Amino acid sequence: MATLEALRAVLDDQRTPEIIRNHIIDSLQYALRNHGQVFAAKEVEWLSTWDDARIPLAASKELQKRIA
Repeated sequence: MATLEALRAVLDDQRTPEIIRNHIIDSLQYALRNHGQVFAAKEVEWLSTWDDARIPLAASKELQKRIA
């Protein structure tokens, strides 16, 4: 969870270049879609509340996989 919180802090920092923001978002999205099992349920739930639409979408899909 600490790593995700650190990534969130970088995303929230106005000084972070857009290319870095996009890289973080793309990496998290990839990890959720292809290796979602490495995230704890609490982490996936938290990710599903993030502002960028790509992360909550991927997190919601991972949550649905776990329920099914």
